[in-house]
Amino acid sequence: MTSRWTQAATILQPTIEVCGRRLLPFCLRHRIALQAIGSPILSTEKEFGASDVIQAVRILSTIELEEVRRPMSWRDGYHLRRMRMSKRLLKTEAYKLMIYFRDQSLWPRFWEKEGKSSSDDKGFPWELSVVACLVRNGHTTEEAWTMPESAAIWLHMAHARAAGSDIQIVSDVEWEAMEKHKLMQSKK
Repeated sequence: MTSRWTQAATILQPTIEVCGRRLLPFCLRHRIALQAIGSPILSTEKEFGASDVIQAVRILSTIELEEVRRPMSWRDGYHLRRMRMSKRLLKTEAYKLMIYFRDQSLWPRFWEKEGKSSSDDKGFPWELSVVACLVRNGHTTEEAWTMPESAAIWLHMAHARAAGSDIQIVSDVEWEAMEKHKLMQSKK
């Protein structure tokens, strides 16, 4: 089994096409652009429709924000109409997006410290912390925003650890053991 780090460090251009567009590796710029439009695509709890898929695909297929601001193309309109007429097609395209996100989700897995919650950041965006760390350590701003997100997170964690942070990453072997333990506990 290839480790999550190895997979993140060697992410290739995805070969997946959604609504006729080839998607790029998921990066922090994509995340922020999707958050900026309130896209439900990043949430597992929200339902989304054909227009949400089209908006996400337009963002995920480019790193140029100007491209996303342009009016919808005839091709986007064509796919939008087709998905609105066919729930099956909408499900197919949405499933492709889910596969894309699953394949791009190669973050390190962290040991969680008791008593520390994610709200301890006092409202400072974690994405900005990652970009700032990468820039401070020699990456260009453009590289920091557009490199695959999982690679950016791994680099950020390595820089933080080199600076003295006590970051505990769960190895793949430890993760599998914890998952097996949880499964056994749930069967009791």
